[in-house]
Amino acid sequence: MNNLIVVGCWLLVVSSWLLGSKGIGQTIIRWPTRPLMTLEGDIRFTYDDNIFLYSAQDLNDFRHSVRPYRFPFTTTDDFITTLTGILRFRTTPFPTRPLSISIRYRQHIYAVNRIKSYQLISLNLVQGLSKQFEFAIGYSFLPEYLIRYYKDPTVQTSPPTYIGCDFTQHLFNAELNYRIKRRLLFTPFYKYEIDDYTDKFDYYDTKANRFGFAGSYNLKSWLALNGEIEYKLAKAKGPVPDISYRQFDWLLGINLGTNPRVRISYNQEYRKFITTNLPSIDPFHSGRVDRVQNLKLDLEISLSKVIRLVPNYELEIRKVTSPYKETIDEIKDYQNNRFGLRLNLRRF
Repeated sequence: MNNLIVVGCWLLVVSSWLLGSKGIGQTIIRWPTRPLMTLEGDIRFTYDDNIFLYSAQDLNDFRHSVRPYRFPFTTTDDFITTLTGILRFRTTPFPTRPLSISIRYRQHIYAVNRIKSYQLISLNLVQGLSKQFEFAIGYSFLPEYLIRYYKDPTVQTSPPTYIGCDFTQHLFNAELNYRIKRRLLFTPFYKYEIDDYTDKFDYYDTKANRFGFAGSYNLKSWLALNGEIEYKLAKAKGPVPDISYRQFDWLLGINLGTNPRVRISYNQEYRKFITTNLPSIDPFHSGRVDRVQNLKLDLEISLSKVIRLVPNYELEIRKVTSPYKETIDEIKDYQNNRFGLRLNLRRF
């Protein structure tokens, strides 16, 4: 079924490109001065050295076949091909205030661990309200995303049986963009998230409210700053285990140059689990704190008006502490490196 969705979406993207263009990035159907429909697509190749986000201890166990029943897969690293297609439509339901509708489809294909492959579909609407304000709403759908393999809670065997734990996510968002003299953009936002886990792990089912704001400031044509702050309150189904938590995120980024253009961003995430379960009942979540750091580096090279080449690197590190589980860091801490190369085709 997933393969049919992939083929259908990419046939739509390719046919729209061919029918709507005389050549790459040259649209036939036009609104008086701007294209009525535009198309953007990219392909990305990534090497990920820790796709299941295992701790150093678990990675060592995997390499040395220590209790191998915990790892029903071939590799802990993989090569990933990501295909993205975006269709944007522009209309003018109100005088001089355009409405933009975008449909995005993204497919992540893992070379070895095919069961890890997943897709993301999103729809966004942006309505201009004035020269300074625009309002946006959106929805994204992430079906059956595999996190990793956990012990089957419904089967008692020796040794234990490990099965995949996956979830489906629905994410709704609304934001207001406020622009000042084309240099400063300020965006307060709200998101509502629903994570629906597979039946055997339905105690992880979570609903979350997310509040925050983002901003960017263009100091020069070759220098821009951006940042984001978000507060998230997540309530899980539970009762045991209970992964309910409060989370605070912040991000800072800088863009340097024009062509090539360097993008650097640093993000920190602080998550405090708020279960009321006693430590003896839920030792992996009671009092637990997760701290995640993320560093991203991009080098964007414009080869033409419609073609960009983007090498990139991403580092993510998680540190976990708990007053009731002394060795939790050996299980939950991880480090993840990603090296990628993206080719982007666009027409705006």
